[in-house]
Order: sequence, then structure tokens, then C-alpha cells
Amino acid sequence: MSESLFIKQQIDAFIAAHPFEDGWKVYEYSLELAKKLYIQYLLDCLRDWHPEALKLRVALKEVGENDLLGTPGDSHSTENRTEWDLQKELDSHWWKGSVELEWKGHAIHFLTYPLCTGGGFSDFFFVATKSNEALRDFHRVLDAYGQTRQKRTVPTIHVVNGVNIPIRPVSWDDVLLPPDLIEDIRKNFHAFFQSQERYQALGIPYRRGFLFAGPAGCGKTLTIKALAYTTPVKFVPVLGRADVRDYSVEEALHVASVFSPAVVLFEDLDKLVQSKEVSLSHFLNLLDGFKEMDGVLVIATTNDAENLDPALLHRPSRFDRVWKFPLPKYEQRLALLRKRGGSYFSEAALEEAARKSDGFSMAYVQEIVVNALLECAHNGDGPQDDLLLRSLETLRLQRKAASKDDAPLADRESVGFCPKED
Repeated sequence: MSESLFIKQQIDAFIAAHPFEDGWKVYEYSLELAKKLYIQYLLDCLRDWHPEALKLRVALKEVGENDLLGTPGDSHSTENRTEWDLQKELDSHWWKGSVELEWKGHAIHFLTYPLCTGGGFSDFFFVATKSNEALRDFHRVLDAYGQTRQKRTVPTIHVVNGVNIPIRPVSWDDVLLPPDLIEDIRKNFHAFFQSQERYQALGIPYRRGFLFAGPAGCGKTLTIKALAYTTPVKFVPVLGRADVRDYSVEEALHVASVFSPAVVLFEDLDKLVQSKEVSLSHFLNLLDGFKEMDGVLVIATTNDAENLDPALLHRPSRFDRVWKFPLPKYEQRLALLRKRGGSYFSEAALEEAARKSDGFSMAYVQEIVVNALLECAHNGDGPQDDLLLRSLETLRLQRKAASKDDAPLADRESVGFCPKED
């Protein structure tokens, strides 16, 4: 029996078990709606808030790595023999199977299974109830639980079309950019989150848009990570990938509205709007200020601002501030080389490497030190200045060769929001 046939039988059995003539109403959720209603937390909601409502469960939890490993700060108690470890299940990121509960005297039955399609796996969701009012009331409780669940977790960058990223310590000392550029960004960023009442008093829509433009590896993502670490607001990125969809943009704005004021981040905006699954007109309408935009600061990054559609750049309500992140000057290159290699190489070697690395992005400047230290590790020798300069020449040839390849050098140097630093 094929898996698709098995799933169809499960669906047919679920519908047959809840006949319309007996008063049952059977509904199907889309994946987008299921996420918006926090259906993924249903078992945890029952466990934590309403264990008495659960009547039957034939379902398995999908548990996150940190919960299984007991990662301190990102899972429940890791102390030996605590109540949680002995008696309660770990948190789930999703679940599969069927769940029956009774809510305010009315039965509500859920079913979710993965369905194998030509493009891979997709989840489907069914619910059966005899009372729409009871179902809606339970949805409200589940929504409250979902919001509470997300707010009580460790600070996390909530990626709508990828894996969530824990917020790591990034200080402004790590961001080696021209001081006036950093100061201007920080001033505008913090002013937005400190001025809600002022916006309202002046009748100004409480939303803004920032665009970070410049070559890959020049500090755009690192600046955003520093903002995320130093500001207690929710960051919700949408990664610019080939499979990004309109729904990802809508979900990001929905999540941001729940945690408003918040930041929606569109990384690699040029790639995002070129996706076949993203409608530029719909994207522009979202930026123009649906109600979800209230209290939302949009930050977008791009390596190629010149190729962006003019409609994105020439209307202030979309991106009212544009900052250009330049390739690092000698002073920034030397500061980074000192920071990464000052304990291993002489000042003279660091200065020479800084002079000869003109045109390198910050990511490539850092790689000068990394490659030199890797050669030390492989050869079993101690750090020597000639290794640093040899690493510089190797990377210079690598960049030259990469620029002749079909892929643009900016794409090759791009490290994105995850897993490496920009």
C-alpha cells in the first residue's frame, strides 16, 4: 500500500467517524492557518494549561534538539530528577496523529498527518466538532498559549522560512564600521522604539523602513545581530531564497504584529522579490501599511541595490532610510586584523596585510587570519608573520579566480544570516 493511499484512508476514516447527519462539522486547516492558530502547540497547551480536557491521544511529538539534549537556557529544567524530567513530556515543535478533547462540554477532534506529494512532504490538518463556538473558544486559548510560549523562550530570532536562531552576544565593539554610520543607525533604530506615543500624538503612522545596502561580507548582518542583542524587541526574518513565498512575508508581519513593536527583516531583498512565488505588487501593498504594520520596523538588506525595482526605493513609506555599507577602509581592516590576529602576528605584519587587502570585504579580511592559523594547526608550527602574508596572497588569487566564474563574487562572499556572520 502506498503512503498516499494510506493517508487517504486515514482522511476518509476521520470523515466517516464524524458523520454530518450526527451533527459533526469537519474542517480542514491550511498549513498557514494551522501555524497562525498555533496548532503545533496543541499537545503542550493541553499538558500545561488544560490536562483535564484531553480524552484520547494517538499522536507523536516532534521534539527539538535542545529539548532532547537538555540545553541550559533553551529547554526545561535539566536538573536531575525534577518533576519535569520525571513526569512531563518535553516541549514539541510539531506533532502527528490524532487528538480528542472535550471543551466546555463539546467534543473536538484533531487529525494531522504528512502527505507525500510530487514535491516532497506537506502536512494536512483536520478538525471535527459539533460546536463552532467551542472550537473558536479553544482557538483563543491556543492562541494565548502560543504567544505566551514564544515570549517565555530564550531570546530567539524567529525565522519564518528557516530554523530559528538563538540571539548570541554581539557587542558594538564587534561591528567595525565607520563610527558615524553606526551612530546614525543606532540613533534612528532606538528612536523608533522609544517614540510610539510621539508618533501617535503627531498623527504619524507608527512604522518605518530601513535598507542596508552594500557588498556582501561588509557588516550588514553583524549590525542587525548587534541590534537584536542590544534591544529587547522581537526580530522576525524572512530569508531571500528560491522557495520563499508570499505567505512567508504575510506570516512575518503577523508574528511581528503579535509582538509589536517588532522588527521584520527581509534578508537579500533583491533575491526575495525575484522569487517566482512572491508577487511584487502584493509585497508592495504589504509594505504600504496594512494594519499589521503598526509598530513594525522593516529592515531589508541587499547586495545589489541598483537592481531593485524602483517601486521599492522611490516611495518613502517603504524604505525611508537607506544606508550604504562600504568595503572597509584601511583603518577598519587593520582594526579587524588586530582583533583576530593581534595575539599571533606582529604589528608590522598586520599593517602590511591591511595595506595589501584593499578591496577585501570584512569577511575576507577575517579569513586572512583564519587561513593562516589553520596552516599553523595543520603543520604543527607556531604562528609566523610569513604565514599571514601567504594567506593574504592565497585569498587574493582566490578572489581573482572567483570573479571569473559564472557566479558573481558578491554571491560567493555572501554568508547570510545563518550560519556564519556577514
